[in-house]
Amino acid sequence: MIIRVGTRESKLAMLQTEYVIGRMKEVCDAHFSIVKIKTAGDIESPSSLQKIGSGIFEKEIDEALLRGEVDLAVHSMKDVPTSIPEGLILAAIPQRLSPNDVFVSRDYDNVASLPKGGFVGTSSPRRAAQIRSLRGDLQIASLRGNIDTRLRRLKEGKFHGIVLAEAALIRMGAMDGRRERLPIDLVPTSPGQGALAVIIRKGDAAMLALASKINYADAMEEVIAERAFLRRLGCGCSSPVGCTAATTGSKLMISCGLYSIDGARFKLFKFEFPRGDAERYGAEAAEMALSDCAVASFWRRAL
Repeated sequence: MIIRVGTRESKLAMLQTEYVIGRMKEVCDAHFSIVKIKTAGDIESPSSLQKIGSGIFEKEIDEALLRGEVDLAVHSMKDVPTSIPEGLILAAIPQRLSPNDVFVSRDYDNVASLPKGGFVGTSSPRRAAQIRSLRGDLQIASLRGNIDTRLRRLKEGKFHGIVLAEAALIRMGAMDGRRERLPIDLVPTSPGQGALAVIIRKGDAAMLALASKINYADAMEEVIAERAFLRRLGCGCSSPVGCTAATTGSKLMISCGLYSIDGARFKLFKFEFPRGDAERYGAEAAEMALSDCAVASFWRRAL
């Protein structure tokens, strides 16, 4: 039996797919074939990506899955829209890596040590707002491209520092150099960050049985809560919002933050729920955040 796995062509996507295949090989005797698929996110110019909308790194792969050209797809969970296409399901989330962001620099150990008016590279509205919430004097400079490109531009001296997902650096083996792990309590990250999504066709019992063997229940519960939070807000990756859940014993902890575009106004929250109904509690966390008077003064203008 040969299982065809759809993924992007980028180095990080390949490493993520190889990781998933490695876990599946531990629980089955099947052979695997990686099918590389170009997506809009790979083809379009960096300046136009934000205009395209959500799903720019998944749509073509998901369409190939629906056509039966691949048997399953592997995505970065944080890139998957909150509404998965009809006919597909999220079958598994393998063990999750760090959901944290990290500040990386050639010359500075942390955000606090940056010079006044220093330049921080990111093209994420969330990260831009969060950096400004920490240091209002810092300037945000656009930074797009794959991890290698971003690190190269940092080494070239284009920025005083940049912000990246720690999980991406771990998978790329690029943890050298000066860096600061930004705490979730202060810098909640994108829903699904650090997690991988295994997507299959709805009704494919064989693929579901296989995928379920590599699913981590804790990671699935965390991600479901985070995505429910984002879905209730009615926004996506272009909005200045962070939400990171963590399962601890019998508790589901949800750390989240809502920001104005310029980061000048924001509100951080931490909610504690019992485990067992992540979808409900993620939505409840969003409701409580939206009902906060301080949030009401700026959030709608942030969207």
